[in-house]
Amino acid sequence: MIVFDPAEHSPGKSQGMLSSLIVPRPIAMVSTANADGLVNVAPFSYYMPVTGSPPLLAVTIGGRREGDGTPKHTWENLNRTGDFVINVTTESMSDHIEVAAIEFPGHVSESEVVGWHAVASQRVQAPSIAESPAHLECRLRQVVDFGDDEVHYSTVHLVVAEVVCIVLDESICSPDLKVDQAALRPIGRMALPYFTAASDALFGLERISYEEHLESGVLPGRLS
Repeated sequence: MIVFDPAEHSPGKSQGMLSSLIVPRPIAMVSTANADGLVNVAPFSYYMPVTGSPPLLAVTIGGRREGDGTPKHTWENLNRTGDFVINVTTESMSDHIEVAAIEFPGHVSESEVVGWHAVASQRVQAPSIAESPAHLECRLRQVVDFGDDEVHYSTVHLVVAEVVCIVLDESICSPDLKVDQAALRPIGRMALPYFTAASDALFGLERISYEEHLESGVLPGRLS
């Protein structure tokens, strides 16, 4: 048995262990715009749905850029405007995920570097990325800050946002609003440097009720 005690390791090692075991993680390709209208795009895989009413999601954004210690551009932009877009990251975008993650200077647009096209969103100020087949338009609801500002791999902004509009390409969604998981072809984040193409490993399991489980004849274990 191998025991990993976070108290005995650096914050970076602890985060690396979490990132190795909490997998695969969906990748939120977040698009925002700065005060001059320059489009910023960055991938975040510490990301999850929260609830359906109101429709909320959460994404964790690091407190500082690793290169110079300044706030991340995504955080500065969404904190200023109060909105952002999560573009679902798919196989067609996979070659550019790590390029979009580079800490470019503020005057450089990641979307221009990788050749992605910004399009106007329906309900929010932030632009969407045309190359993604699904856009979740978000408005900031709450921010919870964690960590020690003096410790690397520690400070984060846990951003909770309301999804105010979802725009879906017809190639992945039927008229009755059922998303085709195979057609979506999302990319999942594994431990560095690995990713996974989720659609290649799809399998279905039918969810049943407790009553249906009892009727199946397979009873849960009981204490005697």
